[in-house]
Amino acid sequence: MCEVARRAGVGQATLYRNFPDRRDLAAALLAEQMERTELVAEQHVDDPDAFFVLLRTMIENMASFSALGQLAREDACLGSELERRRRRFAELMKQPLSAAKTARTLRRDVTMDDVFLMLSAARGAMDGADGPVSRASAGARVLTLVLNGLTPQPYPT
Repeated sequence: MCEVARRAGVGQATLYRNFPDRRDLAAALLAEQMERTELVAEQHVDDPDAFFVLLRTMIENMASFSALGQLAREDACLGSELERRRRRFAELMKQPLSAAKTARTLRRDVTMDDVFLMLSAARGAMDGADGPVSRASAGARVLTLVLNGLTPQPYPT
């Protein structure tokens, strides 16, 4: 919390007045991250590539906030916030997932469970990376590999 206050340019008393402990701060950051994702979803509501934009956004968020995700996975109270975030993300992805299948830019058999499996693979790759640049690179690489498997392949004629 001392480091957070220093980087934010505020006193520790100010930080603790707004966030009594790291759990409150982490919950606020998770909520802010979801608000940004909701904004991206809103901006791409009629975009045929909305599914891919939201998937990329989520992976970029995971890379940027990896320590926050780790903390949330280790803390039962934050874990419930993480689960709410997961359900909200599934809601946001429902229409874009369906639209991508209809537009044939996404395999028809892809489910939300598959999306979360991809996100878990990206998180696993990022967990082994050293530093933010390496995490972002690992997440981007997983996304590239996964997208190649998600897009429908041409059928032989």
